[in-house]
Amino acid sequence: MMNNGSCNNSSMRGISPSRLASRSKALQLVTRSQRTWVELLSAMATILVLAATFLCGAHDCQFYFADAFSTSATAISTRPPQEFNIRFNQLPQRQPRRTRLSGKAVKVSGQPWFPLPKTGADYDDEAYEEERDEIEWQAVELAARIVNQGLGKRKSDKDDTMNNNKSSQSSRVQSLLENRFMDLACTEKGERVLENLFSGPLVEEEDNDYVLRAAIMVLQSLCIFAMQLGVKGPPELLRRMVSHLDSRRNPSLIQRDLLVKWDSDSVRRLKYQMERDAAVQLLAEVKWKRTSQGAFDLLVALGAWEVHEDIALLRSGFPLRFSKREEDSAVQLKQEAAAGTILDPETVLGIRKDLRHLKVFTIDSVSTSEIDDGLSVEKITMESETRYKLWIHIADADRYAPPGSAMFETARKRITSLYLPGRSFSMLPPLMSNEVVSLGANQDCRALSLGVEINPNGSIQESTIEIVPSLIHVTYRLTYDEVDEMLEEGTGFAEEWELGVLLDVATCRRQYRIQNGSSEGLVPNPIPYSSVAIYPDKNAPGGVGISVKVEVSHNAGRNQTFETGLAGAGANRVLGNTVPASSSFLLVTEAMIIAGESLARWQRLVEKTSDQSKQGNNSVRIPNRLRLPFRTQPKPDFLSRTREKQVMEDLFEFNIGDGLCYSWYIRRFLQPVKVTETALPHSGLGLECYVQWTSPIRRYADLQVHSEVKRFLRRQRLNELLAAGSEIPPQITFRQFGLPSDADVSRQSIKDLHFADIQLDLDINFFEGAGLVGAARTLQRQSQQYWLFEHVARLFKSDRDVTFQALVLGCVDPEKQQYAIYVYDLGLEHRYLSGGRLDVGTRMRLKIQSVYPRNNLLTFVRVS
Repeated sequence: MMNNGSCNNSSMRGISPSRLASRSKALQLVTRSQRTWVELLSAMATILVLAATFLCGAHDCQFYFADAFSTSATAISTRPPQEFNIRFNQLPQRQPRRTRLSGKAVKVSGQPWFPLPKTGADYDDEAYEEERDEIEWQAVELAARIVNQGLGKRKSDKDDTMNNNKSSQSSRVQSLLENRFMDLACTEKGERVLENLFSGPLVEEEDNDYVLRAAIMVLQSLCIFAMQLGVKGPPELLRRMVSHLDSRRNPSLIQRDLLVKWDSDSVRRLKYQMERDAAVQLLAEVKWKRTSQGAFDLLVALGAWEVHEDIALLRSGFPLRFSKREEDSAVQLKQEAAAGTILDPETVLGIRKDLRHLKVFTIDSVSTSEIDDGLSVEKITMESETRYKLWIHIADADRYAPPGSAMFETARKRITSLYLPGRSFSMLPPLMSNEVVSLGANQDCRALSLGVEINPNGSIQESTIEIVPSLIHVTYRLTYDEVDEMLEEGTGFAEEWELGVLLDVATCRRQYRIQNGSSEGLVPNPIPYSSVAIYPDKNAPGGVGISVKVEVSHNAGRNQTFETGLAGAGANRVLGNTVPASSSFLLVTEAMIIAGESLARWQRLVEKTSDQSKQGNNSVRIPNRLRLPFRTQPKPDFLSRTREKQVMEDLFEFNIGDGLCYSWYIRRFLQPVKVTETALPHSGLGLECYVQWTSPIRRYADLQVHSEVKRFLRRQRLNELLAAGSEIPPQITFRQFGLPSDADVSRQSIKDLHFADIQLDLDINFFEGAGLVGAARTLQRQSQQYWLFEHVARLFKSDRDVTFQALVLGCVDPEKQQYAIYVYDLGLEHRYLSGGRLDVGTRMRLKIQSVYPRNNLLTFVRVS
């Protein structure tokens, strides 16, 4: 039970009088035995401070002294006696500040970190602060003993039995620990290790719940501190890196998080706060380095983290596992889908179209389990001609995760699926994304389908656009390699002629977009970059093998693909872009772009039609409008940068660096992509308008587009029923039409609506989670870089003289003589300090000077 006794100067809440007496006696003994020693230290310190004041000014001297003295076990463990405090407080004071993360020990800010609640209006502030300090001190001491106990068990227990200690914890301790280490380790095993540290008599004998909670906070702080390894910069920079978590932060909830309830949002708030003072105090108490590297090493030593722990992933705030409630919800939906008991508004309204007569191909990589798109071709034979209508089928994720549902909230929490080397994190529980929603082969599936015909010049024939909720039957589950083989051998133009038609259309469309100024035409020879994958390999260091592919975007005009391993990776070779782009990649990519442009154009058509029908119809009808998130990109800014434009044209004309220097230089002219609810051009795609909606299993924004489109179609059908005087299906609620009411829909309830006050689809926000999407891109880049640098480190360890061919792309900083270079074998664009002038397009051989993957550090030295 939590001890909640009253607090005053002599008896602090939750701390027994006997403990206070023993604590006071210990301090007296220490003070008597060490008074002379402390006075000597104090005098020496005063001399040092005065000297520092003379040499560098009184402004910073306090920190130099405090850092030097902080290594003293006496100062940390026993609290300085009052005489020392008086002398210390007479020194020039300044506000504590957090410092740059580096190899040096991080200072403690001196601010309290445990949110001890205040009780009563007449609470004594001085007594409160004294009690809070005492709880913090006891918590650090308890955490240190727990950590030392855990380290001892790790040394003695070869079979790692500490992972099974939860049964020895009392229900009280288990309740305090519940979810407290969620997403503070990359694996469930790591979370269990952290929880199981709080097992045994050492914890059970602590009768003050506040001290236990604070001790848990100390271990949480240790994890947060370790996540900063390899990140350099002041706190302001670090906060910008986690700024996407700020929307989850609510100061009024911080005390609730730590003392009452802990959930996934609590973890995000914790990571945003980045409180590390408790961790620094713990590291000092257990005599480990007071750095982020020391915190990382301690967690590895405890078995909570792995040597290759993805700390960028932990730092990002992405939920790493689904809760039991989320997984139970997925199981229930699967059972309901199998039993056919899920209400389908489209079937009830009669707008789901049966397209099972079409042959449907799904084309993905071998490892893909979330199949969210399929392709068909419908042959339309007229008297004088034969036309082809393309069908793009996208998995109907909204049927299982409509706005307001538990599964929709699960997607909202994650915003996007995450794909990292060796592992992935899906937006929806795997049971949903891989089975229930996915377009599985040889089975009937529900989809949102778009049909369209393409003009001979590659443009879209707007009058043929058709968007319908559908029922399809997936005929073939193919891989990119299989489709490439079928097209090369001719099967894709004979038995499976649909694949040949799709490729012809894709080729025509790509040329059409290039003529409209798309990036494929602007950058004909893009820079190939590395793609890193990891896999279990008992013969590799740490049991993890690494493979590296270097390739350009799959829709580029020319491509190179090869794998690098330990053997021959440093061989002298120049790679040429000679292999054509994959036909299957081109086919699928262009089909998805067609779907995005078609939906954007369809929106303008249906809104125009809807406005015309309003004018000629006086019957009762609900308002109907289709909102969509258009992706837009302005054209490159060449006009205001004529000098740079001339440099770019020269790089292109003279083909410097086989076009790679031009590809690097032109990036400075490109504008960022933005999302708006107004249809504007997308210059990078060469389109007048574009909406992204083809991955509702993987992207929250796409899922919302599905919900918006389907609600528009439902409202459209409802108005048709109202105009015809037909019966309104009673099973559907207003919310399923995007109206702010849970009432059942009927003719009378519609008449009772105040149309002037109605706002549609208030529960859809296309801009929500944009920060998390950006963080996902950063995280994927950082994770790829870590494993690429680890690959380089292994090459370096295997052969200290390994060399790589590189190309000078351009100058980044003339004063520092810093250049952007491209390392061919690694598919790596990197910064290089030359020590002298280099010409753009220069090829050179480089040797590794140093490489530290965890610190994002790789340096080269030129050998020729």
